[in-house]
Amino acid sequence: MDGLGALFGNDDDGNDGGTNHDSLNEQQQRRGSMLETMLMMSEASKRAAHWVEEIISNNEGRMKLDKEGRLLITGQLAFYRVNINAFLSKFNNPFDYNSFDSVEVHPKSGLVESPKTACVQIRTSGSMPAYDFLGGYILGLMNDSGSWLEENMHPLRRTLFDIYGLSRSPLTESLSRHFAQAVNGVFNWEEDTFTFEGTNGWSWRINFANPLARGYEIMYQKPRQTWWNLMFSDHTKETTGHHTMSGFFGLVEHLSEAPNFLRTASEWETDPIFIREVASVYPPLAKVLIHRIEEEGYSADQIYSFYDEPIESNEAERVSILDDIIRQTVWA
Repeated sequence: MDGLGALFGNDDDGNDGGTNHDSLNEQQQRRGSMLETMLMMSEASKRAAHWVEEIISNNEGRMKLDKEGRLLITGQLAFYRVNINAFLSKFNNPFDYNSFDSVEVHPKSGLVESPKTACVQIRTSGSMPAYDFLGGYILGLMNDSGSWLEENMHPLRRTLFDIYGLSRSPLTESLSRHFAQAVNGVFNWEEDTFTFEGTNGWSWRINFANPLARGYEIMYQKPRQTWWNLMFSDHTKETTGHHTMSGFFGLVEHLSEAPNFLRTASEWETDPIFIREVASVYPPLAKVLIHRIEEEGYSADQIYSFYDEPIESNEAERVSILDDIIRQTVWA
C-alpha cells in the first residue's frame, strides 16, 4: 500500500492524525481542478460548435446540408461531400477513433455517381477543440485553391490531379502560379509542355501531349544551348519506375534538382537509368559514377530499384549500354 499511497500523493504513515484530513483536502482540490478543466473544455467545444454552424450559415451559397446530413461544399477546384454524422460520431466517442472518413471529391462539372475520394488532413494542435478542427476542415475545402498544394494536403492533390490531369481545368491557374514560384516553370498550353529550371544551368521540358504514352516526353537543354535534346519519349516505359519519377509533382521536383543532386545521390535516391542518361552527356557526373560501375562485383542485373526486386532484364541491358557510354566519356 505504501507504493499506492505515494502514487496518489498520500504520505500517511498511520502515526499523524491530521494527515488524513490534509490528504482529503488535497484530493478535493485535485477533483475540483479536474472538473474545472472538463467544464472549460466543454465550453470551448460549445463555442467551436457555434462557430461551425456560423461558418455554414455565412457561406450558405457554397455549403449545403442534404437530407442525410452530409455537407456539400463548393470549392474553387471541385465539389466535396463530407459525412458530418461520421465526424460527430467520432467526436462523441473519441475512444472509437481510427481516422476521419475520406471526403468525396467531384469535378466542377457536377456530382458523379462514382466519385473519387481523398483522406484530407489539416494541421492541428493538441489543445484544439474537435469542432475547431471541423471548422478548419470545411474552410480548407471551400478555399481549396489555396490549400491543395500544401504538403500535408498530398492526398487531395493526388485526387484532384487524377480527376483533371494536366489539361486546362480549375487547377490550371493555381498550378501555374505554384510552379512559377517553385521552379521558375512555365506551361505552354498550346503545345502541352512545361518548361522549368534545373541546376548547373540546365533546363528541363516535359511534354504531356501524347495520349498513347503512359508517361511524359522529357527533354533537356544544357548551358548555352538553344536547342532541346530528347532524353525519354515515354519516361514511364523507358525508366525503371523509380518513385522519384512516378508522379508529375515528384518528377518536377526531382528534375529541378538535377544534375547537381545526382552527384551525391545513392542508388536508392534516383532512377538508375535516369542518372546514367544524364551522366552520358554530363562529364562531371560521369566521373563520379565511373567509380560505382567499376567496382568489383558490380553487375547491372543486380541493381535494385523497386522494393526487393532487381530491375528487369531489358532495363539492365539499357543500364549496361549506358555504362559503356559513361566509360567512353571518362576514359576518352
